[in-house]
Amino acid sequence: MSNKISHKILVYALIMILVLGIPVSVYGAENINVKIEQTGGYFAVQDDKNVALKVRVTNNSAEKIVFSPKTSLSQSDGELTEPTPNSAIISLEPGQSTELVFSIDVKRYASVGSHTIRVLLIDEGENKGDILRSKDVSISISQKTTTPPAEYEGNYMAAADLVHTIRPQGAVVAGIDNELVLTFTNKGNTIMKDTKVTLSLPDGIYINNSSGTLSVGYMTVGTTKTVVFPLTADTNIDSKSYPISVRIDFFDKSNSPNSIEQTLYIPVQSGGKASLKDLAIVNINVPEQVKQGEDFTLSFQVKNNGTHDSGQLRIYTEANDGLVNRTKNIFIEQGIKKGESKSYSITYFSLDDAASKHYPIKIAVEPASQNGDSVVQYTGVFIDGGGSQSVKTPQLMVSDYSFGGSFVQAGDEFRLNIGLTNTSSSHDLQNIKVTLDSADGTFIPVRSSNSFFIDRIDKNGYKEHSLSLSVKPDAEQKTTSVNINMMYEDSFGNTYNATDVISIPVMQETRLVVDDVIAPPELCAGMQNGVNVEFYNMGKTTLNNLRISAEGDFDTMESTIYYVGNMEPGRSDSYNFSFIPRNAGHMAGKLIFTYEDASGDEQVLEKEFSFEIMDMPVWNEDFMPVDEFDEGQSSIPWYVILIIVVVVIVAVIVFLKKRRKKKMDLEMDIE
Repeated sequence: MSNKISHKILVYALIMILVLGIPVSVYGAENINVKIEQTGGYFAVQDDKNVALKVRVTNNSAEKIVFSPKTSLSQSDGELTEPTPNSAIISLEPGQSTELVFSIDVKRYASVGSHTIRVLLIDEGENKGDILRSKDVSISISQKTTTPPAEYEGNYMAAADLVHTIRPQGAVVAGIDNELVLTFTNKGNTIMKDTKVTLSLPDGIYINNSSGTLSVGYMTVGTTKTVVFPLTADTNIDSKSYPISVRIDFFDKSNSPNSIEQTLYIPVQSGGKASLKDLAIVNINVPEQVKQGEDFTLSFQVKNNGTHDSGQLRIYTEANDGLVNRTKNIFIEQGIKKGESKSYSITYFSLDDAASKHYPIKIAVEPASQNGDSVVQYTGVFIDGGGSQSVKTPQLMVSDYSFGGSFVQAGDEFRLNIGLTNTSSSHDLQNIKVTLDSADGTFIPVRSSNSFFIDRIDKNGYKEHSLSLSVKPDAEQKTTSVNINMMYEDSFGNTYNATDVISIPVMQETRLVVDDVIAPPELCAGMQNGVNVEFYNMGKTTLNNLRISAEGDFDTMESTIYYVGNMEPGRSDSYNFSFIPRNAGHMAGKLIFTYEDASGDEQVLEKEFSFEIMDMPVWNEDFMPVDEFDEGQSSIPWYVILIIVVVVIVAVIVFLKKRRKKKMDLEMDIE
């Protein structure tokens, strides 16, 4: 026991020696199968706070490790400090890895150059207190300036510190809207031009109605930018950490392309509520045939096959004209627990004048709010009106379809999912051929034909099929119909045909083009000037409620807002605004174009500009004393009087020259 206590005292003494900065070369037996590598925090600027020093720890050993991460930094003393030390205790199974983040502060007058920090993994397992593994990492400190130091000229090094947060719950939660917020700082010694941030996601996590690449523009050294990506996750996704790749592309000071790539490990939680896809309508029971006016009962169950309880549900049935429900056909459930099912039954009867035919009945499950997708099944009954016909015709129909959103974009490719239901409760259907027909050629199949084959759909059965379609670039912006033609056979080999129609809204991309903002010839501080800019609607859709305004380092004598209204495709217009520069030097500003696209979403386009402003010229007024003029006699400016004097002098000189010439000519005539 005393040997173990002495060993711990020795370890703590070594840590204190590291904190005090005394070099030590022996740390005892470390686990060389535990790998430590630096993944972030390579660069910082004087007076930086909360610099994210990142290291990745990988357990390549055959046993589980448990450790607490530490650094050699003090909480308050030194050029680099760690005000809030990492207090986590981490366990890693063999083959697992994790990323550690230490929050480092840089003192205002920290020396410029490379600083070494030792990262320690303190054993929290059997050998508690021992140093499990250690490694020296480094941070390069630059001067606090917005331009690269002179010693770096011609040798540009790109670097960025990346910090991420997930809203609203600190993890990507399936079934709700999440936001991944990325904040990164230019920690290199070069400007970053035309900077773009691209996200690469694993299977099961998607960007929700946004682009995977966002532009942040121009970044000087030390500049911080933030981008937000909306994320969603499949409800059946496993709860664990997933790798997400972040790539930052830009051009450096020498206009050479460059990029920085980092991998984030973000936590993902499966949804707190079961998805509607986890709910199934099962055990449907209805008579195949009843007589006209006779009561019959439809019964079925709704089962939750998911791993979570469902939310509030609305369950209902719908029948065609000719059938009337005698009992309640709408049920509101507060929820169905995972793995459980609930049963329902509705009594129907047919009207006295109901024709002898097959009557389909729709069974649906949807959120109680009636917003969102629904689960649908079809069944049916044959009503015998007393005639000779008693054979039901099996019906195949498109019961649901989806295309990944509320509309598709012209020129894009999308996935169309079609659900087919056999409404017959007595016949299986087979040899099913389905053909899509886009009459005006708006939708074109990609990597397949416009037809597909399904071998068999059992009675009251359901099958889903998907195919890729592209939208022609010049497609008209409207809701376009697609005919679904179906050929199939019943179990006796009888052939049938059916046609359903689905509708898909097509949207055209908006394209507003703005000319460059050209500076007037001479710009002086305090002097009013004006700018005229041309802009064009070069898209194929109308820009609604277009409004333009200007803002920047200047004053105005009137409003800069110009309301254009609705701007048709192919139309051009111009925007004029007056401004008064406040000071000499660099004046920055931007034009803000705000409009609504065809789907009603607000879009914003910003056009930045910058002018160089001169000081107001100073005129030398010493040639004419001001007090020689009586202010009460004249309000004419001095330069107007100067011009008049010059004109008079020139006129006198011309008159004298002409008079002298005339006199000389007269003398010559006398001689």
